[in-house]
Amino acid sequence: MLKIEVWRNRQSYNFKADPQKPDGFDNNWKNNSLDQLVLLDDKKVLFLANAQTVANYCFGDQRQGDKLPHGDTVAEGKFTVRCFVEPRNFHGEIHAITSTTDLDGQRIDCNAMQRTDDGFQNGRWLIHDRYSKKLGHDSNFAWSAGCFILSSADLTAFNAALRKEGVKAGDEIQGEVVEDFYGDEV
Repeated sequence: MLKIEVWRNRQSYNFKADPQKPDGFDNNWKNNSLDQLVLLDDKKVLFLANAQTVANYCFGDQRQGDKLPHGDTVAEGKFTVRCFVEPRNFHGEIHAITSTTDLDGQRIDCNAMQRTDDGFQNGRWLIHDRYSKKLGHDSNFAWSAGCFILSSADLTAFNAALRKEGVKAGDEIQGEVVEDFYGDEV
């Protein structure tokens, strides 16, 4: 049985280069992509790659979490991935993260969306790559507003592993975020 696990390194929360400076592209790049996204089949690893899973893009066009600046990070515990969803403006083939909560305690629903306490419909929680249309290639750092971000090459390899296992658009796979899987405390 297929399962997706995120092995989150506690250092991922320490993403500010200078904790005294405000959030921004020039400051939220430290400890980038330390987490692991793993595809398992009965404990056999089919795919493993570094990922950014802590919301470090909590500035500018992205709304900050309600209780924590990085509050839109998917919380420890179970989630569901709906595979090969409509890409909208994203590069490559993407996947929706559903049926879970973020660190602010808000539900991420079956549409990979949520409503904040003040009624704002927020985000879209996805697995996608860090390709920049502006640059024409992957950015140096992954910028997550709550999504699980892989390199373009790793997303392509992840999708190939899913297809090899017979996964099609709309199929759902259960997942789990395992917090403090490895790494030192912050």
